[in-house]
Amino acid sequence: MFGLTALPKPVRRALKWDAISAAIGGVSAGALFPFLGVILRRDLHASAYVIAMLTAAGSVGNLFNPFVAHFIRDRVKLPYAIWPPIVSRSLFLLMPLAFIAPAFAAIAMAAAAIGALAAPAYAAVIRDAYPVERRGFLMGLVRVLWVAGAMLGALLGGSLLEHFSYRWVFAVVSIVGIGAVAAFARIGVPAAPDPAVAPSRISDGFKVLLTDRLFRLYAAGFFLWGLGNLILMPVYPVFQVDVLKISNRWVGYLATTASGMSMLGYLYWGRLLDRGGPFRLLLRVLVFAAVAPLTYFLSHNVPTLLIAAAAQGFAGAGADLAYVNAALRFGRREAVTYYAGTFAFLQAVRGIPGPFIGAALAEWLGPRPVFLLPLGLWTVSAAIAFLGWRRAQGQLDPNV
Repeated sequence: MFGLTALPKPVRRALKWDAISAAIGGVSAGALFPFLGVILRRDLHASAYVIAMLTAAGSVGNLFNPFVAHFIRDRVKLPYAIWPPIVSRSLFLLMPLAFIAPAFAAIAMAAAAIGALAAPAYAAVIRDAYPVERRGFLMGLVRVLWVAGAMLGALLGGSLLEHFSYRWVFAVVSIVGIGAVAAFARIGVPAAPDPAVAPSRISDGFKVLLTDRLFRLYAAGFFLWGLGNLILMPVYPVFQVDVLKISNRWVGYLATTASGMSMLGYLYWGRLLDRGGPFRLLLRVLVFAAVAPLTYFLSHNVPTLLIAAAAQGFAGAGADLAYVNAALRFGRREAVTYYAGTFAFLQAVRGIPGPFIGAALAEWLGPRPVFLLPLGLWTVSAAIAFLGWRRAQGQLDPNV
């Protein structure tokens, strides 16, 4: 099926454990992440700024990824793709203590920040796990299983949270997430230390922005896409709770709809990435992504948000592959971790102020008008991506 039996045995082993990890991790993530902002707002009466802090937490971790990339350059990478998510998910075992918004937010923010530290090592492991000519498709296939798990997790999470406290539901869910990391640890791809020709100073990692024009254009386009998306992240739960009075069950329905469209999206975007490259992928992501804020702007009832959820799921799958493949498609093998660290740092630069901008605008203007702001940023992003696509034709190294 899909030609998987023709893959070399090491690739099949990596795909097997990556897929098992994704399916289990999806259940954990689906039962957890869609509900964090809503519970903070409705049950713990947190402000939009607290939700913004939660959204920005992963970016705080990404700020340190250039240092992580430098630290692991002469080390086997796999352990550094495992321990950050184990620690991150273990923190949710503390949720029974989270009676108030500050404690809840502190646990979730620390978990997000620590989990983000795995990005450079994960990029190196995936680089060595899958052949470049099928990497996008295989990553998309694995993420389909992640999404299938997330759909199940969202339905279970929405139902459980109607009957049990989030403090106990989230603690149990975290154990499932740790099991997913344990499965990934069996992937059989240690990701060897980088060759000696790799950059020797942390600052050398940032020089790729000066020396690699295509990577610079891609990073700029993705920066603006992400900034617009992050501005909206704290606005979505505020609008859902304050304006539409959403229930946990409907949060689960929306998450399930987004997950279902992600399954289709990963297969579509993975093949597009292999055939058309990252710039073409980013251009199409921007078109689909625009449906979500427009739907929220026009919405006056919860069921209408299913349209937005479908668009978010489909576009989000493409954005995920675009993010993970940034270092893999542009960076030389010996510099992939540096590309990944630099790219993650740039996303952190936008990721910290972005949610606070959205929170401030939602408090000042109300949530509805804020949904129009990202469309301007995404128009500029599309122009940059189009320029990069024109310049990239025939220039991307087919061996990355």
